Amino acid sequence: MEITFAVILWAVRIAFLVLLYLFLIRAFRALHRSLSDEHIAVTARQVGLAALVVIRSHAGGPRVGERLPLRAVSSVGRDAGNDVVLNDEAASTKHAIVSFADGDWWLEDAGSTNGTLLNGSRIWDKERFHYGDEVAVGRIALRLERAQ
Repeated sequence: MEITFAVILWAVRIAFLVLLYLFLIRAFRALHRSLSDEHIAVTARQVGLAALVVIRSHAGGPRVGERLPLRAVSSVGRDAGNDVVLNDEAASTKHAIVSFADGDWWLEDAGSTNGTLLNGSRIWDKERFHYGDEVAVGRIALRLERAQ
């Protein structure tokens, strides 16, 4: 009787280890797949639908010529939670919103303190934003360009 109980106990332990290893293999595969999907998402986010290219900046701001990728709806401002982060004290935490709808790009001020300029004119409503147009947010000027 003791021999059978010991054999059953060893069989249960081995079955438990097999199930544990199968679980770990499945978990690592899911983790690997998730990380691969995240890598693809990060790459797509870096390419973006279009980009804002820095054409004027200041010492602590983004470099002139730097491409800041846009998504279908992108917030622009000083806060790190924005899609396009601009290190500029003259920019509001959430300064403007750039969006793509019905085949056109749109720019709107998000209630900023200093306003948003589109081609030198302050905007008050949602305005159509064409490739080549320039937007000024604080002391930084950006140009809308197609994604490369």
